[in-house]
Amino acid sequence: MRQSVITVISGLSRMNDKVCRTGRNSAGVLLMVMITIVLAQVFYRYILDSSFSWTEELAKVLMVWVTFLVAPWAYRGGEFVSVDMFVDSFSKRFRQRLELIIHLVIMWALAVFFMESIDFWQKGQATMAATLPLALSWFYMIVPMSFLALICVGVELILRSVMIAVTGDQSFRLHEHGQE
Repeated sequence: MRQSVITVISGLSRMNDKVCRTGRNSAGVLLMVMITIVLAQVFYRYILDSSFSWTEELAKVLMVWVTFLVAPWAYRGGEFVSVDMFVDSFSKRFRQRLELIIHLVIMWALAVFFMESIDFWQKGQATMAATLPLALSWFYMIVPMSFLALICVGVELILRSVMIAVTGDQSFRLHEHGQE
């Protein structure tokens, strides 16, 4: 049983590492594109006294995409905001169990959000963007994709937490930025 869990963790780890790295790197590229679009809009509007109608909408969409692309990486690496001062006063065993409970609650929330995001994406198929000739579903598709990636990361983190709780072996813990 232990070996099969280790095999699942290893496979999830490889997959999540690739997905998280790709998301993080893609977010960096999209951030550069967004900055370029905003700077071009400022230049055209204030220097050339002309403006594009689509830059604001695209910049907002890119900002949302950047956020959703880095979310799995941030969750996996423990990069979200947390308050450790209070929790550090508890025993190691209690903290491990609390971590597992937190991951389970997060997983429940992610599953709910994933199901809602599918409906959100489907509704976007019938609506066109205000300034671009695209259905909103093209902008919205990052939402279910990100929640699915977050669920995969959550499963990995839950399995790692269970193995740490059962065996006491800290080698199952992810190290800096979600890397093993």
